[in-house]
Amino acid sequence: MSCSVKALVQLSLDGKTYQPGEWVTLPDGQQERARTLVAYGMAEEAPAAPVKAPRRRKGS
Repeated sequence: MSCSVKALVQLSLDGKTYQPGEWVTLPDGQQERARTLVAYGMAEEAPAAPVKAPRRRKGS
């Protein structure tokens, strides 16, 4: 599963340059690299998708 982080500074990764505020999508197996970027303050983690409450059907 790929992971996404938001660049906080200008990043050059794998031959591509990302500007601050731009989303960086890293391929499978790069979670450790993403954690390192976050740990050094170069990026922030993508927010988790909100969990929606299940809809309830009204009985008739």
